Amino acid sequence: MNNLKALKKTVYYISFPFSLIGFLFPVYAHSVGVSVMELGLIYSAFSLFTILMRPAVGLLIDRKGRKLGLVLGLFFYTLVNIFLLIGNDFKYLLAVRIFQGIASSFLWISVDTIISDISHEGNRSKNFGLIDESTNRGDILGAFIGFTIIFNNLFNNSFKVVFFIYLITSLISLFYGIFKVEETVSLKKSYVEEIIDNNKDFNIFLILMGLLAFISSLTGHIYLVYVKENITSELYLITYLFIPGAILSTFLPKRFGKLSDRYDRRKILSLGILMLGILYLFISTAKKYYQFMLITILITIASMLCGPAESSLVIDVVGENQRGKSYGKYKLALGIGGILGPILGALIYEELGSSWVFLIKGLMLIIMSILTFKLIHVRTGLKDIKNVRET
Repeated sequence: MNNLKALKKTVYYISFPFSLIGFLFPVYAHSVGVSVMELGLIYSAFSLFTILMRPAVGLLIDRKGRKLGLVLGLFFYTLVNIFLLIGNDFKYLLAVRIFQGIASSFLWISVDTIISDISHEGNRSKNFGLIDESTNRGDILGAFIGFTIIFNNLFNNSFKVVFFIYLITSLISLFYGIFKVEETVSLKKSYVEEIIDNNKDFNIFLILMGLLAFISSLTGHIYLVYVKENITSELYLITYLFIPGAILSTFLPKRFGKLSDRYDRRKILSLGILMLGILYLFISTAKKYYQFMLITILITIASMLCGPAESSLVIDVVGENQRGKSYGKYKLALGIGGILGPILGALIYEELGSSWVFLIKGLMLIIMSILTFKLIHVRTGLKDIKNVRET
């Protein structure tokens, strides 16, 4: 339990910059003279390095330990904040995105594997939910600090002040990662190399989750565009749309994780995907602001229902002996799906119209919910949870 607390602190402090940098990075880059073409190259570099790194990270942490991967991820995230602080031209910002890609691969595969190491079948989803909550809380607080400083022009160079604050929080996170988080690889010592490579059920799971990431990414990059064109163009009203979901994300994931631990995770994931599909079908019918806000909140809730169940299913499907390599392949599948989805989403949005992309996404998610329920088979079951809890 001490290791889980240390991990929560680690992800809490490292997540401070996530929302602000994700939201304002293009604006910041353009403001310092980066062209649209250069910005495209910068974003492509991030995607490329995440895809290249993920399988190797999984192998590394299985052989050399989870803590090494965790510390390397935190170190590269610290470099991100250093480069944002000291440089503001193309080469520095390119390095930022490359380091982000490397850091993301090391950190989150290691975090997922550590959670799996220190959990059993009866609390795995709850622990994933706890880490999600801690990440969301740090993300929200960091965004609040950053946006407050930047939008109110509290300093001559507000961006640099914010990046310095984020550098401090990343160093605190690195301290926790080095000195507080303990190695967990020995907790699940047995490791059979051949099983994962020839596991048909796991390969089907990877394909399904890759498809789910593909479908999910159809609208992520155009959601705000749709809001501005169809709901409201006022920035503060757009911000209000996401505040309720952000608040819910600080305490709901653990509760949904407990639900996934108590019942069949495959059914919980299928239900969450089905809810998302139905909600996306209704987006085009919500023309009033508060109607759209309600759907946005419900989409956030359904996504949180899926998260802990999906992360836990990796081990349920592949078996208790496969961890780092399993999460490496899982994250790779998500990355590939996430790259292809935005291309099709943008094409549908431009050629068929803004409503069609959400209708198509909704129908695809409903089909995915059926495929998830029918095709995913798990090695572990819920029959022994009672015995696990009693011991």
